[in-house]
Amino acid sequence: MGRGASGPQGIRVNTVSPGPALTPWWTDEGGAADIIAGATGPDRDAVLERGAAEMMSLTTGRLTDPQEVADVVALLASPRSASTTGADFAVDSGFLKEI
Repeated sequence: MGRGASGPQGIRVNTVSPGPALTPWWTDEGGAADIIAGATGPDRDAVLERGAAEMMSLTTGRLTDPQEVADVVALLASPRSASTTGADFAVDSGFLKEI
């Protein structure tokens, strides 16, 4: 077993739980932003910029950028988090309001 291995076999298990993110599900034509805009009145850009975040009470005031989720995954896969195991990382713009 090499230096920095956490479990008996050197295997670490963590999870990343993304919240609402600026993915095609939101941004594509006919996606969630268009549906919300059609139901509530503002245009799709207003929904993406602030409306969706306000409706979901996101602490950051914006949807998560997919790169932010990827950055957490990259960190967890790197030796910099060799002692991190059994943890869940919510990358959700503050959607979950618990610690």
